[in-house]
Amino acid sequence: MQQSNAATTVFYDHAGGDGSFNNAGPAGGDAGDAVMARWLQSAGLQHLAFPLTSTGIDQRLLPNLLMQVNVLLIAKEQSNADASASSFIANEKEVSTRENNVAKIKVVVRKRPLNKKEISRKEDDIVTVDENALTVHEPKLKVDLTAYVEKHEFCFDDVLDEHVTNDEVYRVTVEPIIPIIFQRTKATCFAYGQTGSGKTFTIQPLPLRAAQDLIRFLHQPVYHSQRFKLWLSYFEIYGGKLFDLLSDRK
Repeated sequence: MQQSNAATTVFYDHAGGDGSFNNAGPAGGDAGDAVMARWLQSAGLQHLAFPLTSTGIDQRLLPNLLMQVNVLLIAKEQSNADASASSFIANEKEVSTRENNVAKIKVVVRKRPLNKKEISRKEDDIVTVDENALTVHEPKLKVDLTAYVEKHEFCFDDVLDEHVTNDEVYRVTVEPIIPIIFQRTKATCFAYGQTGSGKTFTIQPLPLRAAQDLIRFLHQPVYHSQRFKLWLSYFEIYGGKLFDLLSDRK
């Protein structure tokens, strides 16, 4: 838009104080008319271009004519700018859509086995696992005291049964996110569940395995040359208090 304004201003400055158009340079009137004709054609006013090159134009009409040219050029450039902006927004949405299609959160459920107390009470195992789904078989009673089982099915990214080892848990959960940390991506892994569900048992060996893999990556030539640094902290949050487990629980 600024280019068109500048060009038109230069063109208009050739007009004399009496409203007549003064051609600059040695080209003379024919060259000036040719320039005017090209301007008019670029602004969509080509129907006025041909009289210019043949019979000439009333110089008193020139200021108004130039203003029309300027307005039309600005409008055309604004239209192009709007089209470019729309195209940019569309491309941005495409990128955003592609990013949203990439799974940023992975939920993995691990079923724990019955503990000794539950076994001694002869309690039933009411959870079954089938690939990435689990089913809770809830014993219930009807109004007439008839016993029946209500099934609740849940699907997750992965479901691990009671027979998997902590090594398998690590392979499915933490191991895949180690490489992406070196691509400047933040990664978090945490265990969530009610008291007695096995969080501590599951999570306890994972940080050590993760640290070993992080150090292994740090020693690879491609990353070693980038001088990555590794910081480690180990905290426990309990009862609203924060304990530093690497500093005597301070």
